[in-house]
Amino acid sequence: MIETCMNQVMEAQERLFNMIKSHIPEQSRLVDVIGESLQVGADSAYRRIRGEKELSFSELRNLCHTFHLSMDELLNYDSEQGALFRYTSIKAEQPNYVRYIKQLLETFKAPVAVDDRELFFTAQDIPFYHFLNQEQLLLFKLYVCYDSSTPERISFREFYDRMDLDVCLPLHEQLLREYQQIPSKEIWTEQTVNTILHLLDFYMEIGAFDSKTILLLLRQLLELLDRISHSAEIGYKDAERHTPFSLYICSIDPGSSMVLARHGSEWMCTVKLYTANCVTTNNIALCNETRKWINNLIMKSSLISGGTSERERFRFFQTSKDKVEALIRKAEQIKFS
Repeated sequence: MIETCMNQVMEAQERLFNMIKSHIPEQSRLVDVIGESLQVGADSAYRRIRGEKELSFSELRNLCHTFHLSMDELLNYDSEQGALFRYTSIKAEQPNYVRYIKQLLETFKAPVAVDDRELFFTAQDIPFYHFLNQEQLLLFKLYVCYDSSTPERISFREFYDRMDLDVCLPLHEQLLREYQQIPSKEIWTEQTVNTILHLLDFYMEIGAFDSKTILLLLRQLLELLDRISHSAEIGYKDAERHTPFSLYICSIDPGSSMVLARHGSEWMCTVKLYTANCVTTNNIALCNETRKWINNLIMKSSLISGGTSERERFRFFQTSKDKVEALIRKAEQIKFS
């Protein structure tokens, strides 16, 4: 019993150092970082990293605090009795949103080889990353988050003017570059595009836009669909065809939008809640179950990316664009105040 507990402790210690390694710059040496954090020499740091010396509670607490890690998550990462989640509240106020984007960048920049990373999406809504180079459309999604979480009622233009784009846009560009380097598989349904269409229609009906703005947003949505369609056609995210992109259409509603990410041997599962808020866990049992579930969904889905899926791909995107065009015609007929 004692030996089993000791093995579990040392396994947790090994996981801790692997997690820290993924949080430090590639050029930094783990032994130097640990030595500096614990105020010990290189030999003592090496003994802890190799598992020859058990970390004290105060050392464990120090390292978790320094590298923003959870002790509960570390010790219970493979529990089948329960999973520990981190909650991310993506409030649309500028400081909170900027902090969220920087956290995503930090996750993506983990020192793992480009070809040793993957992203899997189940998409009830078009995944966030596709909006990163559609400035107004992305800010509309943030506006929806803001409007649904505060009693204040403001127009989209008022919200747009509050955002410091000199801060946000460079971060969007960095995040888009990171996303473009990670191979992705996305599972959409026939309803995926409807989510943002319904939101645009609703906010148009209640007078949140002027006519110029709603037409701009709808045309950006058409451009976004054309861009995703092209990526699906060539089977890659980039024109140079370095990063694979697979798009599936599933007749089974997945029930929620989820992201399963793999960085080397580490897995992370993110579940979208209301608006854009989400919870994230590294619990290995839950990640494994989610991976099996996604693989089953893929087996029951139609692949519409690549050269063999032209007819199905054309039908899906043309149907989606027809819905956007119908909303454009509606917007053109409305008399805006």
